[in-house]
Amino acid sequence: MRDSYVVSVLVLWAQWRVRKFDSGSGYPTKCAFVKQVGSGFWTPDMDSQCINVDKAVCALIPERRDVVMAHYTWAGTKEFKANRCGVCVRTYDARLSMAHHDMLGLLNDLAAGVKLPVHV
Repeated sequence: MRDSYVVSVLVLWAQWRVRKFDSGSGYPTKCAFVKQVGSGFWTPDMDSQCINVDKAVCALIPERRDVVMAHYTWAGTKEFKANRCGVCVRTYDARLSMAHHDMLGLLNDLAAGVKLPVHV
């Protein structure tokens, strides 16, 4: 249950992030989940949710943040992404699982009004 919620908000966030950096054309050039974009319907509420998810992703420790960015915004196989992150697939999977766990806590903290740290 936890992972399905976190994965769904991260997929939505990835679509938002790729659109945000595509010069406003609305058509992402590369995204691991570009096929799931659908009709392109977007609401202001979805924007604010994605901004909160972006804050939570930025609050992850760098190793986990890198894996989340790779998994949800890069196109390619898991092996390719793990290689680009400089880790083996097993470590990549472990970091992604830990990041999902951390994301749930960070999103909960944001909902409670806690200011999140930003790791550089």
